[in-house]
Amino acid sequence: MQRAMKEPGSAILYVLALLKGYWYRAILWALGRRFRAGRRFRAFGRLSVRGPGSVVFGDNVALWGRINAWTYAPDARIVIADDVMMSGTRFACASEIRVGRNSILADAGIRDTDFHSTRADRRSPGAPVRVAPVEIGDNVWVAAGAILLPGTNIGENSVVGAAAVCMRSFPANKVILGNPAKVAMPIPSIDDREPITAEALAVPEKEDADRSQPPTAIAQLIGAPVS
Repeated sequence: MQRAMKEPGSAILYVLALLKGYWYRAILWALGRRFRAGRRFRAFGRLSVRGPGSVVFGDNVALWGRINAWTYAPDARIVIADDVMMSGTRFACASEIRVGRNSILADAGIRDTDFHSTRADRRSPGAPVRVAPVEIGDNVWVAAGAILLPGTNIGENSVVGAAAVCMRSFPANKVILGNPAKVAMPIPSIDDREPITAEALAVPEKEDADRSQPPTAIAQLIGAPVS
């Protein structure tokens, strides 16, 4: 209550977003969409839910920009856990996409299907199309322009950098950069209050080291100060 008194404009926006969340529940139900949202669903932006599959939001989910949650099969499921913030995120789901709690998703593309076969005979009706679930762990930050392709699995607390293209499993507590995406560094320690230096960006996993990117360039990509 005290915060609302101090910031009445923010309080009004919060209430309007809550009301808009209830409006989306009602209109999507009327349209026959299989959409469900938990408590305190807030829509500061726009939500587009299409397709025969189901879309489930947990408690305290907030969205900005335009969110596309599109499914392409009756048994497809997009599941967003509690306390997730999304801004301009685009989902395309033919099987299953799961997002863990406390995650932050920017203007990124997340899809569990290629839509077209990667074989040379892709125009043939019998050409196989890759479909594989995508899972994002708890407390993950996916930055703007990132693309998560079928079969991607992001470990908890990890950061997917801007414009990274992910197509495999990544461990927890890592910064992930590049196209194709690779582990660039561990995330900073919670107790570490010092600025990130170029020396701190050394990659411990030899198999994931991107030798073509000097430490200074990696620091610039994630916006870290370089000493």
